[in-house]
Amino acid sequence: MKRKTLTRKRKEHIAACLFILPSFLGIAVFYIVPYIICFTKSLYVGDTFVGIENYIQLFKNNTFLLALKNTGIFTVTAIPLLMVISFLIALFLNSFNKISSFFRSALLIPVVVPIASLICVWQLVFDDYGAINGLLNLLGFSTVEFFNSEWSMVMIVFIYVWKYCGFCVILFTAGIANVSQSLYESARLDGAKAHQLVTKITIPMIAPTTFFVFLMELIYSFKIFREVFALFGDYPNTNVYFLQNFINNNYYNLNYPRLSAASIVLSLFIIIVLFIFFCFERKHSYS
Repeated sequence: MKRKTLTRKRKEHIAACLFILPSFLGIAVFYIVPYIICFTKSLYVGDTFVGIENYIQLFKNNTFLLALKNTGIFTVTAIPLLMVISFLIALFLNSFNKISSFFRSALLIPVVVPIASLICVWQLVFDDYGAINGLLNLLGFSTVEFFNSEWSMVMIVFIYVWKYCGFCVILFTAGIANVSQSLYESARLDGAKAHQLVTKITIPMIAPTTFFVFLMELIYSFKIFREVFALFGDYPNTNVYFLQNFINNNYYNLNYPRLSAASIVLSLFIIIVLFIFFCFERKHSYS
């Protein structure tokens, strides 16, 4: 009897491994192996092994430090701003008993619209003679050079928040809807105020949703390079020169050791941020 049970379990394990195998091979071929190759190239200059010298030279490079600073500023600014705005909108929408399917679809429109179409719109909006500057001039203010000043970062943050806000709202709305109403009713009977319901019940109970939203938005934040490249070209101004621009330019310059080292640093940056947020989520979430 035990042998039959072991045989059945072994067959189930083999079947499970066979189902997982195609996905694992895809991850290995397109992610794990290239990452190992990239890390190996970052330790060489040509055929000469130099160890961490490429990383030392990378952190002495002023262009890389500028890109690292801008990437950090954008990540620290855009993601929390997006999550707060999305959460507040989701709270507002949750006050309605039912949200129409049309409204849910409308929230996702910015995500699915092609980048090329959006770039044309943003150029018309933020150009020196565009809609925003036209309104500012009408009100008596001077023209703002969004494409060649410190306002460039503000513009990119605005575009990022506008594009992914609807997607985050949908996720937060689903998370809030899954919170048991009995918790709110018990808290109201104990005299809890509206803000206490949010801070003491809603936010802790949707911690897994918040972590998932953060994970997705961190990934999407590194895709903002498409918009930056389309709006500013290969070499944007110093306010919006990101790590992706640095990596892209080194690729065109065929500087593979520096390119590989910068890519490893970028991946470690993402891993560290995710690890910190994961620890925070585990500590503050309810079981």
